[in-house]
Amino acid sequence: MGVVYDDRIHSYDHGPYTITDLDRMPPDVRYELVDGWILTSHRPSARRDHVASAMRSLFERAVADVDLSIHGPFSVFTGAGIRVPDIGIVDGAAARLSVQRGERAHQGLDVRLVVEVVSRGSGSERTARYEKPDEYAASGIAHYWIVDLEPTVNITCHSLVPGSRVYRRVGRVFAGSVFKVDDPLPIEFDPGILLDLP
Repeated sequence: MGVVYDDRIHSYDHGPYTITDLDRMPPDVRYELVDGWILTSHRPSARRDHVASAMRSLFERAVADVDLSIHGPFSVFTGAGIRVPDIGIVDGAAARLSVQRGERAHQGLDVRLVVEVVSRGSGSERTARYEKPDEYAASGIAHYWIVDLEPTVNITCHSLVPGSRVYRRVGRVFAGSVFKVDDPLPIEFDPGILLDLP
């Protein structure tokens, strides 16, 4: 038995798969490695991709005077394997060191924030809401945001409970209101603009 992609069957044993197997997958789709299984990450819709791009642009402007690195999509190690968040903010020194070392993914403790953009009813919605938060928290990622596109654009923020590896929900802001945080970077905007920014 094998893995089917590009209408061809490629011979792999049935898991557990490794990072080497993950790296053999074709580059036109995002893949994640979770508990020894290679999972297809969502194919972003034009709307999802636009919102993720707009969020990255906001972050890039906000970190001008701070040593943080904006990525997205990017790979991060979790206890279950490798996940691919839509957007992330990584400590600048750690990001440069990862590049110098040619590392496959970022370590969770170096990642200050991960953001997942969610479309209701999509295959990735359940994963983003229920599986990834536990993995990201266990990896020591300080902040996790979900950008939900429906019923209107809104952002739900989660932060690690001090001294733990568990998130608590700290707020949810809808389009038409002001989203404002100081950590992991100072930023203030109306989530509704994510559909308008180029």
